[in-house]
Amino acid sequence: MSRTARLSSLMAKMSGAFSSVTARNAASSFVALAWLSLLSLLTIPIYIRLLGVSEWGLVAACASLQILSNFIDAGFSQIVPRWAAQEAQYPDRLRQHVNLFRRIYIGLGLTMFGILQASAGYLAHHWFQVPDDRGDALEWAIRIVSFQLLFQFVNNLHIGLWHGLQRQVLANVRACGFGTLKHITALLALIAGVQQAWVYALAFACVAGLEVLFNSITVQRMLAQAPTARTATTIALRPLLTEVSLLSGGILVGLLVSQLDRIILSRTVSVTSFGIYTVVATLALAFLQLQTPVTRAYFPVIVDDIQRHSQVSATHFKHLLGGTFLSSTLPALLACAYAPQILELWLRDSMVVSVATKPLRLLLLAIALNTLSGCIYIIIIAHKQSRKILYFNLSALVVVTTMVLLTELNSDLLLGGIIWLGNTITQFTLGLFWLIVFIRKKPLS
Repeated sequence: MSRTARLSSLMAKMSGAFSSVTARNAASSFVALAWLSLLSLLTIPIYIRLLGVSEWGLVAACASLQILSNFIDAGFSQIVPRWAAQEAQYPDRLRQHVNLFRRIYIGLGLTMFGILQASAGYLAHHWFQVPDDRGDALEWAIRIVSFQLLFQFVNNLHIGLWHGLQRQVLANVRACGFGTLKHITALLALIAGVQQAWVYALAFACVAGLEVLFNSITVQRMLAQAPTARTATTIALRPLLTEVSLLSGGILVGLLVSQLDRIILSRTVSVTSFGIYTVVATLALAFLQLQTPVTRAYFPVIVDDIQRHSQVSATHFKHLLGGTFLSSTLPALLACAYAPQILELWLRDSMVVSVATKPLRLLLLAIALNTLSGCIYIIIIAHKQSRKILYFNLSALVVVTTMVLLTELNSDLLLGGIIWLGNTITQFTLGLFWLIVFIRKKPLS
């Protein structure tokens, strides 16, 4: 066999192995997503029955504070998987990146924790619309939730690392295991103890602490097993932080736009109504998450395409787009058509169904379009076009802010759906225009 033939055979075998890893990662992510979504869908009605709609509103108010964690983690959550994929073959550099990012994550997590502890009183008594006699209970719950968010934030580093290294099966097993344990612990605590929001928060915080501990140990063992190079390497910190800053700026603006619904509604509607909206948004976002297994599986593949050929494989892009449409776009459109039936079957509460159907339909339409935008988004990230993300999100912020100022629905749950639609249409239009121009310059291979 000639050298060329042997090389072609080797490349074919590597391609087959690579495809099998991608398929296995995608399959495990779908299973994990299905399991965690099912847990959420099954437990939310139980939580509402145990706690009551009013007390569940306090839980929803606490859960909305996840916004702060998302803001702080904005750029790093996108970059960690990419640098892990890039440095997978260089264990020393990988270890240095992990140590660097661990310090950054712990520092930022403690900053977030301090902010929440300092502002808990204000949020409970002046921001959220709660009865005067429940303000202290909400403040206590917020203080407990700040521990949970700290643990989850630090754990994001481990998850991002595993995704970039295509160890998504491990990441998904851990997510399912600890996610299940959180709900089991919360349900047992509420049934056996006091049925209040702080009990729910304490159960989740305790399990989140165990999760970050076990995952930290696993990452350390994994890195210790990697071979050490004879020559030391150093990381150019300035370019890394520059890119993180650019990407963080863009994503922060995008998160601000996507979270405007909860920010505004948490201030303008009662905590009971806000709890209903949170339930509806949770259901809608479950359909958005359906694309995650596909995008996570193909992101390292696309990064590899760009590193090898400076462009994305047309086959990989078609698979990404087709998988996204079948897994998330189409289900979101079907759910929009049958929104009232789904709510009735799920919650069995006619009052909630009547209030929540229209907002849910608007959210699902936005989600369907957003899933397609996500395919373009990961290509932009893979090409290190962070500045484009910033421009697109600033444009969406201008559009959505104008819509909010012009509408008179500030105290209506429909505002949430309107914000999402305005944001998604703007993002998709700009992203599609960028993709068309980019493909003309660099046609897909």
